[in-house]
Amino acid sequence: MNIKKTALTYNFDGDGNTSSITVSLSGNEGTDYLNANMSVTVSDLTDGQAFDNLTMKDITTIARAKLAKATAVKE
Repeated sequence: MNIKKTALTYNFDGDGNTSSITVSLSGNEGTDYLNANMSVTVSDLTDGQAFDNLTMKDITTIARAKLAKATAVKE
């Protein structure tokens, strides 16, 4: 399924620091549809990463990985 980023929203704390970034993802294949909002938080970043130095592509990659993990079938 081709999943596209449809929106990227920065969320800030009371001090103006980025607290999370919400990525909206959408896709369809035939009659199957997917819409998801994935919130990228500090706990999703690896060592050395910070919101201020991530590109939109980096953030989208993290959100897609979270989506894959969240929707994986667990037996």
